[in-house]
Amino acid sequence: MSKLATASFAAAALMLVAGQAFLVPGARAPAPSLPKQSISGTESISGTELPNSGSWGLATAGLALGVHVGLAAALRPRTSRCAEAKAAPAKTYVETPGDQRLFESVYLQYTSEYLKGPLYWHVDKAQGQLPQDPGAPTVMNGQITSNAVGAFKNFTSTELAFLSAVFFAVGLYGNLQFLIYDPQFERVDAGGLFNVSYIIESQFLWISFFVHIAAYVQKKAGK
Repeated sequence: MSKLATASFAAAALMLVAGQAFLVPGARAPAPSLPKQSISGTESISGTELPNSGSWGLATAGLALGVHVGLAAALRPRTSRCAEAKAAPAKTYVETPGDQRLFESVYLQYTSEYLKGPLYWHVDKAQGQLPQDPGAPTVMNGQITSNAVGAFKNFTSTELAFLSAVFFAVGLYGNLQFLIYDPQFERVDAGGLFNVSYIIESQFLWISFFVHIAAYVQKKAGK
């Protein structure tokens, strides 16, 4: 705006000087005629000069014209820059790996929500036992997904592998104690009772097998 104001004031000053140069020296606007009886009352101001209305009108016109010329000169570079920006060719879009991952995640989420809605009909939604839940496929693009492990789908493969090892150790300890190191059948034959803790601990052995399979599924699914 500083350049715009400077150009406007410069053009206005130029037009004002030009207007003063073309004035006729000594020109005066004709004084209005006064009645004869009022001449004596105005003799005291006869020595003063009446304002030159022609010079003020021309100066005002020059000032207005200078402002318009200054605005036009200041706005011309901006108009040319806008025209160049519009004429420049648009850059071609190149998809990045981040954009591709974002599209896949949004598309998958939208499709999953659409499959849950009533507008999408599928045989799996018919009455009866479903092979898999709509919107949560167990196989996608020929590869098993995390939905196949059920409640363990939020666990990583590393976490499930650790749990499998812990369950295997607890189950092996319970079976060895129950059968070999502290035989429970001989204890019962002698009139005693089973050690319930050995029975509970021995059940972790087969649980560790399924947790191990879940860890493998999560690893194949990339988790």
